[in-house]
Amino acid sequence: MTTPPAACPLIALADADDPASCGGKAAALARLHHAGLPVPDGVVVPTSTSTGDLPGVLAAILSWAAGRAPYGLIARSSAPHEDGTLASFAGLYTSVFTPAEPAPLLAALHRVRTSAAGAAAAYARARGVACSPAMAVLVQPALRPYASGVLAIERDDDPARWRVEAVHGLAEPLVSGRQTGEIHTGPPPAPPRPCGQSVIALPGTAAELRLPPGEWTTLHDADGALHRAKVHLSGDGLVHLHRPAAWADRPVLTAEQVHALITVGSRAAAALGWDRIDVEWALTRGGLHLVQARPLTAPLPPASGRAPGAGAGWEGIAAVPGTGIGPALHLEPAAAHALDPQAVTGAVLICQALGPQTVHLLHHRPSAIVAATGGPLSHTAILAREFGIPCVTAVTDALATIGPGTRLLVDGTAGTVTTVTPAASGTTPAADSTDLRDSAVLVASPPATPPGDGRAATLLLCEPTAADVARLPAWFTEPAAAPGAAPAGLLRLGSDTPLPGLPEGYRDIPLPGMGRLVWPRDAPLPARVVVLGPDGTVLLGRATDPHPGEAPR
Repeated sequence: MTTPPAACPLIALADADDPASCGGKAAALARLHHAGLPVPDGVVVPTSTSTGDLPGVLAAILSWAAGRAPYGLIARSSAPHEDGTLASFAGLYTSVFTPAEPAPLLAALHRVRTSAAGAAAAYARARGVACSPAMAVLVQPALRPYASGVLAIERDDDPARWRVEAVHGLAEPLVSGRQTGEIHTGPPPAPPRPCGQSVIALPGTAAELRLPPGEWTTLHDADGALHRAKVHLSGDGLVHLHRPAAWADRPVLTAEQVHALITVGSRAAAALGWDRIDVEWALTRGGLHLVQARPLTAPLPPASGRAPGAGAGWEGIAAVPGTGIGPALHLEPAAAHALDPQAVTGAVLICQALGPQTVHLLHHRPSAIVAATGGPLSHTAILAREFGIPCVTAVTDALATIGPGTRLLVDGTAGTVTTVTPAASGTTPAADSTDLRDSAVLVASPPATPPGDGRAATLLLCEPTAADVARLPAWFTEPAAAPGAAPAGLLRLGSDTPLPGLPEGYRDIPLPGMGRLVWPRDAPLPARVVVLGPDGTVLLGRATDPHPGEAPR
């Protein structure tokens, strides 16, 4: 990697080992570079750079980029807390493609740095994590890949589970959830799910960015052959092309390429010391590039055993396990700021994809999410897993065919969405309000007295502090003298770290897709965790199944 001039305020990516000054994204890539993995060159505008200093940084960036950025540059967020083990901040910050020219590059730097406010702060509050307003910017030459995507590996399973999602061109439409990619899973390797992609996004040359819709340009395939492609639209440094007809039935990746990705991804996980990793990658004519690596903040969803077309209702991709029931609520990103958060509680959110404008609504406990596009490695699914919300993606006609207010049962384990009637909902397991003998009920604050609804337990939803954990033995002290008092515990959503300092008689149990459970040692584990609506119906239900291979402590 190339080092900027000594007097330059920039930091070479190879030297970006301090997350406080260079951000989590750049620091992880620097470690991968030193491990010999294929990371594109780059420079970092550190967090200490003031807004007034940005114009002076431009000359150094452009000097460094001269001759190495035929498709322009990409300015990428790299916040100190981004890509953490408990909170990913997936899709909440901005990356901007820009020509290697002073005015647009300066605008790109400003856009990335100001994305540190708003949605990210709301997400951090909901997740109970620190969120610094500081923002470093990682600047790299824009790659022009023939294929790109995301790879996730869980090495703590034996054998390691993995998932690859891929599209032609840039991965941005895939990770944002606006497109559904080709999906490969294993072990053992399953037949790939075809890519649902009609438009390819690529960084454009200056000439391509001037082409009007309907004009033609060319792009390379994996073998270097040129194909003619019609322009769909251009803007923000990208040209969007209609997929060439010759690619209609062509897989994005070969089995050999998938194997190579898993091999490199496993090396990346080992280099970073992570058991679970989420890697964004790109394939160009020059080879494989790793453009981002972060911990997988919640386990991958289990493979659905449901056959496509088996059943009524709507079908998609199982993205977050669990079931949720409630009325459909169409979520338009542009209008999300005006939506009453109370309307979200217990509702099934129907959306194209979740974006920064909608993340503040997730901690109001919607019962489920149904997205028209995307897959389990999209930002939509990542955020839903972190908040423990059942989710089905790639329900292509959801917005058009599911009317607002329709009462739905969403099965994020099977990848299905069905309608339920009020009469039927009382007999649906996910909506059974009459029998909670197998259920731990999730609450925001402990009730003054044990509820008399027959529940198996009560769980306090929180980011436990030492004081929260210490309070556990005192819960229900007076009523607990009565025979049959239900036990109580704590649920920490999205956590993958064992909880320290547990009081005598309590254990820490990992729950895949939810977090960590602090639970009495002498109490049986409830079969499910549920959220109750005002009328006592179950809005959300998740099975409790400790992570395979990890015994409760």
